[in-house]
Parts: sequence; structure tokens; C-alpha cells
Amino acid sequence: MRFLAVLLALAVTATMSLPASAQHHGRKSSQYEREKAARAACREPVRAAGDAYHLIRSARRSAIKRWQEQVINAHGERFITFERARVIEYHCDPARVGGGHQVWNLKRCVIVARPCRNDGY
Repeated sequence: MRFLAVLLALAVTATMSLPASAQHHGRKSSQYEREKAARAACREPVRAAGDAYHLIRSARRSAIKRWQEQVINAHGERFITFERARVIEYHCDPARVGGGHQVWNLKRCVIVARPCRNDGY
């Protein structure tokens, strides 16, 4: 019994004499594992351009729908939720539609985002 008490005391003393970085190695390791899992939960970026619309809101909705179509074909339904994606680029620009002399005030949106797995799906 006395041997166990001495052994325990030595273990505590050895741990306290370690530098702080060595004492928290387990914490850093678990943080690394979480970050690794998060990266694995997301796929490579997908780029999609929507149809041209007068309202930016409609053009954005169209771009998201196109993005979701491409994602579901490439990665499956678990990655379709746009709200879970990591948006890399999003912009709406004037659209060039038709070739006549009429001027249309249309916008087209482009989205580049990394689809991430929806675990609650």
C-alpha cells in the first residue's frame, strides 16, 4: 500500500514538472481531431451560376438551386443544405441576355461554396 502511495506521489510530481505544452498535449490533440473531422465533413468547392432575373433575390435563389443540383449529383443528399456550406465567393452582376437592341435590367448571381455534411439530415 505504501508502494502505491509513493508511486502516485512520483507520478504527480513528474506531471507537474513537465512544461505546459506537454501537459496540454491531449487537449491540442482533441482540437486537431475536431478540426480534421470538420474538414472531412466538407467537400471541394462547387461553382454555380443561376438564371438571370430582374430581382437580385430571385437571381440568388436561382444560383442556390443550381448549386444544390450540382452538389446532390456530385456528393449526395447529405451535402445539399446550402446553409451548412462554407461560402467562398458570392456575387451578382448585370446579365447579358439576348443580342438585340433592347436593354434588360437583369442580374445573374454566381456562388462558389464548399458543401458540408448535414449530420442532422
